[in-house]
Amino acid sequence: MSILRRLYRLVALIIWFAATGSLTIPYLGNNWKCVRNCARIARWWGAGIAAILNLKICVHGDPAIFTGGLLVSNHVSYLDIIVHAANFPLRFTPKIEIKRWPVLGWYLQTSHPIWIDRSSKQASARTLKEFSATLQEQIPLIVYPEGTSSDGQGLLPFKSTPFEAASQGNFPIFPILLKYREQERQPTLCWFGDMALAPHAWRILGLPAIQVDLYLLPPVQPQGRNRKELAEHVHELMTQEYRKILGKNPS
Repeated sequence: MSILRRLYRLVALIIWFAATGSLTIPYLGNNWKCVRNCARIARWWGAGIAAILNLKICVHGDPAIFTGGLLVSNHVSYLDIIVHAANFPLRFTPKIEIKRWPVLGWYLQTSHPIWIDRSSKQASARTLKEFSATLQEQIPLIVYPEGTSSDGQGLLPFKSTPFEAASQGNFPIFPILLKYREQERQPTLCWFGDMALAPHAWRILGLPAIQVDLYLLPPVQPQGRNRKELAEHVHELMTQEYRKILGKNPS
């Protein structure tokens, strides 16, 4: 049964990727109308994948309050972006290395992402400029300031760079926390460290359902904080809330 489920979902995902990818073709131009429409398509993309995987998302809070700003989330799996895309019209911020991946790199390029390139100061400056312009246009921008995925047992330190645009432009920050509901005898849903992607994804495709809780925290205003102060402040707020979610006592 699990083999048939995997094969069905694999075929369904290929069809859905092709269908949503074709929707972006009219919006390949380099203007804000195209970026905004691709952000809306990204939400359909995420909702469709969530349905195919039977990804059951329990949202704690009202996504309607997100009308533009910087969305900041913890990061534990490649599934995270599906969870977020299913709930918000987003502009993605993937690492520049993914751009060189076969097929996936090209596919992501059609969604007008902001590629995170830390190879030089000039590249970082271009990224900051794109961040600021996107936030100015009130297009929600998702970042994972931990810089990598974790085992879900706590938050890694935040990199302060993603907070620069919010600090300079006084744009609101919307902290988000997600936690997957792990089941007995189920492979961990977290993907981190040196885990191989293909075997993990194959196991995920065979699961009858995936349950995840998405917690929307109150927005944070920069209030004159620089990027490092802002990163530390948001990290502290999210850490305190995440410890409650995990049932841990405050440190």
